[in-house]
Amino acid sequence: MAADETEGAIEPPQKSWRRLESRQHRHPLSLRYPKQALIGLTLACAVATGGYWLHGRWSHVTENDARVKADMITISSRVDGWVTERTVTDGDTIRQDEQLVVIDQRQARSHLEELHAKAEAVRLQQDRLGTELQMVKITAPAAVTSAAAHRAAAEARHRSAAAHLEQARHDFQRADAVVERLVSREVWDQRQTLLRQAEDAERSAAADLTAADAAQADARARLGDIEVLRKDLQRLGQEAAQIDAQIDQQKINFDDRQVRSPINGIVDEKFVQPGEYVIPGQRMFTVHDPKGVWINADIKESKMEDLKVGQPVDISVDAYPNRRFSGRIERIGNAATSEFALLPSPNPSGNFTKVTQRVPVRIAVAQPEDNPLRPGMMVEVDIDTANR
Repeated sequence: MAADETEGAIEPPQKSWRRLESRQHRHPLSLRYPKQALIGLTLACAVATGGYWLHGRWSHVTENDARVKADMITISSRVDGWVTERTVTDGDTIRQDEQLVVIDQRQARSHLEELHAKAEAVRLQQDRLGTELQMVKITAPAAVTSAAAHRAAAEARHRSAAAHLEQARHDFQRADAVVERLVSREVWDQRQTLLRQAEDAERSAAADLTAADAAQADARARLGDIEVLRKDLQRLGQEAAQIDAQIDQQKINFDDRQVRSPINGIVDEKFVQPGEYVIPGQRMFTVHDPKGVWINADIKESKMEDLKVGQPVDISVDAYPNRRFSGRIERIGNAATSEFALLPSPNPSGNFTKVTQRVPVRIAVAQPEDNPLRPGMMVEVDIDTANR
């Protein structure tokens, strides 16, 4: 039994060599040339990687310092007063015209009611003057006609009385000249009485004529009242228009005390609390539209040659490493970012250092339904400049 074990453990050299030769036939590269295969594979990978890198460098522009941007709207107060109500806070979704803040409205409401009362009083005066004008238009011409007729009658009576007076005066003078010779004292007395009666009649007719003249003048003056009433109505119309303008202005003042959202968006930050006193121009909220975001990338001027509007952009966001976003170049800036610096630093003569400038490029990106892109987020952009 020991002999069998020894025989199974030690194999003859000839047999083991044949087995090794058969293995070499099955794996010629891995066993005959292992180093050459590894070197070849490494070189192939290096060539492929280098080619991909060169292709990407020649046909793509990348930037890792891009950011998500949006129009940040600062909502301010147009009036002063105490804040009585604030209905939203940070992070709330808001709709256009939704009420955000209410400023004390009591004084504005009282002034508005006062102006409405003044407008109603002016309207009543306009109604009264309008009615009076219509009456004057109807009665004044008739009054003038009637006064003219009365004056004509008074003038006729005055002429008649004057003629009787003249006749009575002649009769009396003739009687007075021949009294006690041809005319008796009794006849003289009668002629004197008739003269006095004629004088009284003439004075009465003259008074009636004067009264008729006055009545006619008054009737004609009533015709002038038509124009006066028209001017009064015009004045009231201007006063009513002025009050209406004041009402409109006060309505604006009243509405401004209900601060509303100008857009559909999100409240980014609040700066006011109920009970605080605000003044015109004081900011109360910062909001933005989550659907109106874009990417801003400041590209080196040395990479601007191949950039064109409309080129596709591959976007990766640091906050979402497993998500990819696509966009396109929407606008290429017309000036370098250094031109907008608050404190520009021009290179002085004799101390020049050339610094590569950057030009802002705006990239349009579609915001997904869950609004993952938020202003200020860091993103990396890869612009395909081969697509022209």
